[in-house]
Amino acid sequence: MKYALILLALVSNLAIADQCQSDKLSIHKNFAMGRYNQCQQLAPDSYRLTLKPENLPINPSPWYALKLVSSQSQDIELELLVEHGKPRYLPKISLDKQHWQPVDYQIDGQSMHIKLTLPEGTLWLAGQEILDNDDYQQWQKQWQEKGLALIQLGQSVQGKPIEGLVSYADSRDWLVFIGRQHPPEITGAMAMDHFVDEVLGASTEAAQLRKRFNLLLVPNMNPDGVYAGNWRHNVGGVDLNRDWFSREQPEVQAVHQYLQKIVASGGKIRFAMDFHSTHHDVFYTMPTDYGLTPPDLVDNWLAKLAEVIKPYPVNIKPGHNKDRGVFKQYIADTYGVHAVTYEVGDNTDRQDIADVARAAARQLIPMLSALP
Repeated sequence: MKYALILLALVSNLAIADQCQSDKLSIHKNFAMGRYNQCQQLAPDSYRLTLKPENLPINPSPWYALKLVSSQSQDIELELLVEHGKPRYLPKISLDKQHWQPVDYQIDGQSMHIKLTLPEGTLWLAGQEILDNDDYQQWQKQWQEKGLALIQLGQSVQGKPIEGLVSYADSRDWLVFIGRQHPPEITGAMAMDHFVDEVLGASTEAAQLRKRFNLLLVPNMNPDGVYAGNWRHNVGGVDLNRDWFSREQPEVQAVHQYLQKIVASGGKIRFAMDFHSTHHDVFYTMPTDYGLTPPDLVDNWLAKLAEVIKPYPVNIKPGHNKDRGVFKQYIADTYGVHAVTYEVGDNTDRQDIADVARAAARQLIPMLSALP
C-alpha cells in the first residue's frame, strides 16, 4: 500500500501540457508547422510527446515538429506516442531549420523512441524538412521577378490567400500543376519545385512549351493546414484531395472556379498534375482506355522516363476513383484530359527526388508541345 501511494504521488506530479519547461530545457511548438499535442516529463532527462490527429476519421500521417532550447549540452530521451496511428515520418534535426540530418530512432508499436545529445542553444526536431508558408512566399517572389504573374484565386478557411503563379501564352490552352493538399507531404513539394524549375527553365524546349500553353501553378493548396502542422486535412477537417467533386472547401472551390472561368472564356485545360508523398515513388495515372485524347500520352511519357533514368524504377498505377473526389479524377471527368498524381516516397533520397522530377519534366515538355 505504501509503495502504491508513492507511485500515485509520482504520477500525479508528472506535468502534461503543450510544452515542457525546466531550467535545463524547454520544448516548444511555437513556430509555423510546429506540432505535437502534449509534452510530459517522465524523468529528469526523459520526455513523452503525444501526437494526435486534427480530427477523425483520418488517413494517419502523424506529423511532428518541435523546438528544443537547451541551457547546456545534455543527453535526453524522447518518446513520440501516436494516437490513432503509427509513426510514419522518420526524425530529422536542424540547427537552423534549413539544413537537416537524420537521427537514430526505434519504433515500438505506436511509439518512436529517440536519443539526442543537445547542444547549448536551439535545436529543431521534425518528421521531415520544414517547408512552411513563408517559404512559398519566397518561392513565388523569385518567379514573379522572372516574369510570372501572382494571382489570388481565393481564400482558405482561415482567410489565408490561395495563390497561383501564371505564365501567360498567346493561347487558349492551359496546363495545371498543384501541390501541398496534404501538409506533411514534403517530398512531393520538393518534386514539384524541381519539376517546375525545368518547365520554367531556359531550355529551348521549355520556352516553346510556354509559348504554346498558359501555365497555372498552385504550389500551396492548404496554407492553414501547413501552418498548423496538420496530419492531412485543412482546418475544416476535410481531406482536400477527396473534395474535388463535392467542392465544399474554399481552397478547392478557389481552383475550380478559376478553371471554370478559363473554360467559360473559351479556354481549354489540356493536362494537369498534383504532387504528393507516400511510402514509395509512384505515378497514379488514368487508364489508357478511359477515353482521353491522346490515349497513350502518359504511357509514352513514363516509358521514356523509365528509359532515361534506369535502373531507377518508374512505378505506374493506372486507375480511376469516380467516388473519391481526387484531383486526378476531377480533371479527367470534368475537362476530358489526362491528369497524373505524382507521389514521392517519404524517404526517397533527396538527390534522387531532384533528378527524377527534372527528368520527368524534360521528357514531358516536348510531348505536351506536340499536342494538336
